[in-house]
Amino acid sequence: MKRSLIDIIMILVTMCLLASPALAKRITLIGEVNDNYQIVADNQIYEVDNTAVGDDLVRNYMAFRVKVIGVLKEKDDLKIVTVESFEVIGE
Repeated sequence: MKRSLIDIIMILVTMCLLASPALAKRITLIGEVNDNYQIVADNQIYEVDNTAVGDDLVRNYMAFRVKVIGVLKEKDDLKIVTVESFEVIGE
């Protein structure tokens, strides 16, 4: 009995871990970093996830036009992008 309960819990944990990446998708955005530490692209506002690359982008390239490659997650009404890389394409 105890063994099958552990097996069921392990299966559920594995399913939860595998389901999370399925909800995220890789995207490329071209937009501008605003003064609220967000990216505005195609009249959409994207929150920037707290990572080293994302922090570098929003702190050092405010008001610049940038091309961002990252992973998009949607939580409630927020669109959150985890920045993997970016390049400045204009001011």
